Amino acid sequence: MSLVPNHRERQFMQRLRGRGWVKAIELPENPGTVQRLLQKRWIESQGMERDIVFRITDEGMAAKKAPVRL
Repeated sequence: MSLVPNHRERQFMQRLRGRGWVKAIELPENPGTVQRLLQKRWIESQGMERDIVFRITDEGMAAKKAPVRL
């Protein structure tokens, strides 16, 4: 499991940063990225189906601040 987020993961977490819980409908639909972020515990979710919300975790913030590998 990578400790540094890829570009898509960074973009998704950027949309959550500093916003608390964000409705899924306000975010880009990218199930694969969301699943990886949840597995890595970089984001967390609450609710079900149309009422699901996401927020970035402390671990996600730390990963997002990690230097980008070139």
